[in-house]
Amino acid sequence: MPLAISLIAPSSFTPEEAVDQGVRGLESLGVTVQRPAPLQQRARYLAGDRRWRLEQLHAAYADPDTQAVWAVRGGFGCAQLAAGIDWALLARRPKPLVGYSDLTALLQQCHLQGLPAIHGPVVKAAGQLLDTTGEAHLLVRDQLEETLALIRGDTHLDYPLAAWGEAPARLEGPLVGGNLTTLASLAGTPLAFRAPRGALVILEDVGEPYYRLERALWQLVQAGALDEAAAVCLGTFEACRPFDDTPLEAIVAETLAPLGLPLYHGLPVGHGLHNRPWRYGAAGIIAGARLTVSG
Repeated sequence: MPLAISLIAPSSFTPEEAVDQGVRGLESLGVTVQRPAPLQQRARYLAGDRRWRLEQLHAAYADPDTQAVWAVRGGFGCAQLAAGIDWALLARRPKPLVGYSDLTALLQQCHLQGLPAIHGPVVKAAGQLLDTTGEAHLLVRDQLEETLALIRGDTHLDYPLAAWGEAPARLEGPLVGGNLTTLASLAGTPLAFRAPRGALVILEDVGEPYYRLERALWQLVQAGALDEAAAVCLGTFEACRPFDDTPLEAIVAETLAPLGLPLYHGLPVGHGLHNRPWRYGAAGIIAGARLTVSG
């Protein structure tokens, strides 16, 4: 069945050539892309002022001819929109919002409002289909195909991961989380993240030195965001710089120690080439060095 998506730019400005490349990448997979003209009205480093980006979001959900709303990129700005979203309008056509990184703020809010959300590649990443070859090309293509399958309603995917230290043989709970820095930035606001009881919390980040990652995680712990969680699962931490030879997993384990949370790592989710999609709030089962998602 042909798939059509509404393209939005809810965060940072993206050069038009990168937008064009991403759109062509999705079209190469048979996707019809509904792209507003113009997509962006640049305001500083943002794709538009808050009013512009909010109107674009509402228009994308109101479009009767598309099956998902897909962000061109993350960056900064999504949290600014949440207070102005007309959730009743979005609920009239409850199609999934797709993206990650800065989109974490809106994915969480969509889930809390009972709307579908997919943590997965942004449209800009689809441009790599046109300028990569070999294993990298296949990896990007597979991740985009998985995202399209989730939009169409497929419910089963599984991902590799490994325990760091002692961990239960089996855990089951809803998948939540996203970009660590974004989640920490929401603490103390009406959008503050709080993992539901038994949740498997996925975390990833990019370009942050380890001390900033530790600070962000400490903020979540002290804010009580992880008090009800069952486990933390680390995705990729692309271009994140260590201070010494202490692995990030050891820092995270130390920070989580007061909560007694088991820690897993190696999940192929995050910035960089490895960014497999997952449905926010879906039921996940950790067993046998795999995270299986269904339902």
